Amino acid sequence: MNLREWALVAFTLLMQTSVGIVLVRAVLALVQAPHPNGGGSTWPLTGRLDPPTIVAAAAAALGLLASLLHLGQPVLAWLALANVRGSWLSREIALAIVFVAALAASALTHAGDRWAPVLRTAATALAVVGGLALVFAMARVYMIAGQPAWDRPTTPITFFASAILLGLVVIVTLAAPPLEPRAARWLGGVAVAVLAFQVLLVPALLAVVAAEPAAAISPASVGRAALWLATARVVAAVDALGGRVAVKGWRQTLDIRPEDAARQLEPWCGGVLYTHIDTEGLM
Repeated sequence: MNLREWALVAFTLLMQTSVGIVLVRAVLALVQAPHPNGGGSTWPLTGRLDPPTIVAAAAAALGLLASLLHLGQPVLAWLALANVRGSWLSREIALAIVFVAALAASALTHAGDRWAPVLRTAATALAVVGGLALVFAMARVYMIAGQPAWDRPTTPITFFASAILLGLVVIVTLAAPPLEPRAARWLGGVAVAVLAFQVLLVPALLAVVAAEPAAAISPASVGRAALWLATARVVAAVDALGGRVAVKGWRQTLDIRPEDAARQLEPWCGGVLYTHIDTEGLM
């Protein structure tokens, strides 16, 4: 792939990571009591900003910058907003801007005590809603008739699953020390559930697509199979990281050595990798 195509991959993954952090953080704020040393925040403060918010904001900003590299003429990027009514691509860009603006407002309200709590809540709620809409719009861009493998409900499902998994990886990595036992157990359970879901979905989707009549008459679908499988291997690697990081959260409550739990997860992750390799060899 050339630089423009890699820029699109970077935009997708960075935005999914940012949205995932916001979603997981919002749910944790509801189910976990404030950390005693965090001044009312679940995480210890870095200056006046918590690490997850910093990472989410940085990922979103880098994602927007990467999206400009995908354009033939970045100076005309504003034209991408010209057809919000009829184009999912225009909606994707508009929602990305709304999400980044809401995330920035939420970060600013966490950076000082002068802001009213209601403004902080409103900015966070807008970031959550905007993030959900953004991930859906990103998935809808790929749901086109010329790509039967993508034009199905599994596309938005996998987009949301990736966002949640990436968000969990970042949250657990940054926030494992102050996590309550209940929150650690919840995060670990969700991470493994998402891991198992993607492990089962990828080969099942490939089998269904290969058996459909459209696969035989769609050169675009067949011609890009190798690229699709390579992407699937990257997803499997991220899944493996998510499973191993989830162990970090479980360690507080289950008293399981990380290497033992990781060894139990390894056959799942390895199985997916070998499946992709074997399938690619058959093609």
